Amino acid sequence: MESSAISLYFSMLRRSALDATPEQKEYLINLIDSPGHIDFSSEVSTASRLCDGAVVLVDAVEGVCSQTVTVLRQTWVEHMKPLLVINKMDRLVTELKMTPGEAYTHLSKLLEQVNAVLGSFFQGERMEEDLNWRERMDERIAAAAAKEQERAEKDAANGTTSIDTENMDSTNNDFEEKDDEEIYFAPEKNNVIFSSAIDGWAFTVRQFASLYEKKLGIKRIAMEKVLWGDFYLDPKTKKVLAQKHLKGRNLKPMFVQLVLDQIWAVYQATTGGDKGKG
Repeated sequence: MESSAISLYFSMLRRSALDATPEQKEYLINLIDSPGHIDFSSEVSTASRLCDGAVVLVDAVEGVCSQTVTVLRQTWVEHMKPLLVINKMDRLVTELKMTPGEAYTHLSKLLEQVNAVLGSFFQGERMEEDLNWRERMDERIAAAAAKEQERAEKDAANGTTSIDTENMDSTNNDFEEKDDEEIYFAPEKNNVIFSSAIDGWAFTVRQFASLYEKKLGIKRIAMEKVLWGDFYLDPKTKKVLAQKHLKGRNLKPMFVQLVLDQIWAVYQATTGGDKGKG
């Protein structure tokens, strides 16, 4: 039960631009696999100081556990760029016997749980920054008041009046608000990976967007943004509809129709399905 390091050679075709010809790119990834057990948090802490990013694994069935929170906190403290991997997707099919629609709802809730943890870190940090800002403002106001008192006493002694312009704007520093949108995991940002390690497959929405780009006539960049969430494909017009434009029609979300249905079909064909004829 200790961290182990391994170097992974990785080769793939990459485009420098959307219209460019794919070129062979080679990568060497130095991976440190740290234990998941909560008693070995020191191993995670040590590994996080050596790495540029983190791959956070969450069980698709178990969801967010105590160690998940610990690992996410470590990435937050070390200012690492995390990737979320929802692993053991096969269990939703083979063990829990979920339908694609039920699995989509389950995955959505799981993603909300992970993002809620990140949101709590952000709120805690903002509260601390707000407290520090208020303390600095109080100190500046007290210092300005003391200086003003000293100046008034000098004026009284000299029988003159003057205006202190030096500190007039020094206390007018508003608290700077920060946007928390970039801290969250979202499939459309390609920082969420769906996988089944035991069956050897993984994907992001970008890969499915590339597959459907020509078939549906929708550009990959646009496809990435609508493949997850409350977006639906009109079977007649092949146009993407938002939920408010459904007009009572019972359509499946695009992630269910174009992604999960296909994965479920493969599992049913290979594991026997309901009738045992795989």
